[in-house]
Amino acid sequence: MLACLTLFLFLLPCALAHCTSKTMIRAFTIFCKLNFIKLSAMELFTEAMRDFSKDKLSTLVFPCPFCGTKHPHWSEFASYERDLISYEKSLAVTYKITVSRIICSSCGHTHAILPEIIIPYSSYSLIFILKVLRDYYLSHMTVQQLCDKYTIAASTLYSWKQLFLLHKKLWLGVLEDAVTKPLTFLSSLPSAATSDELACFFQSQARSFLQGVTKTAHFNSA
Repeated sequence: MLACLTLFLFLLPCALAHCTSKTMIRAFTIFCKLNFIKLSAMELFTEAMRDFSKDKLSTLVFPCPFCGTKHPHWSEFASYERDLISYEKSLAVTYKITVSRIICSSCGHTHAILPEIIIPYSSYSLIFILKVLRDYYLSHMTVQQLCDKYTIAASTLYSWKQLFLLHKKLWLGVLEDAVTKPLTFLSSLPSAATSDELACFFQSQARSFLQGVTKTAHFNSA
C-alpha cells in the first residue's frame, strides 16, 4: 500500500495546470491490496480513507495540488455526503458516504479526498460501471435487459460506452488499443496493478478514468 501511495503523491503535481485536478486529491491505494475483490464498495471506500484519518493528517507528506507547496501542513476542514452506487449480490446498492475535505496551510485551499473507487462528479462507482460494460461486451443480454438489470437508462449505457472507448485509447495508446478488444481490456480491471495504472492515467490526462464531466475549480465537491 505504501508503494502505491508514494506513486500517487509523486504523480499528482504533474496535473497542476488543469482545473479538475486542483479541487481534489485522488488516493490510488485500494486495488494494490489483495483482498479488494471480497470487499463491498463501502468497505473499499472506508479502507482507502484510513490513510487520511484525522490522526494521520499531520504526518502526511505530499504537495498541494493548487499551490504546489511541497510539504504543507494538512488539517481537517469539512466534509460532505454523497451517494456511491454499487452492484452487489445481484442488486444495485446505494451507499451514503462522507467525503472529507482537507486544507493546505500554505494557500488555504481545500481539497476533497477521493479514493479511486469514486469517479468525480458521478454517483456510480468505478466498479459498477466496469461491471455494466463487461456485461455489455459479453453480449449475453439485450440492451434493455442490461439496463433493467442495473436500473440505468439506455442513454447512460451508451454514454459510458463512448467514454470507455475514448479512455481505453488514451490508456493503451493508439497502436495497442487497435489490437486490444474492449472485453479483453475490461477483463484486466481491476487487478493488483490497477491503482498504479489509474494514477498514471490521472497524471497524463488530468482527469480520472471514466470521468465524463469536467468541472471548473470553483466547484467545492466532486
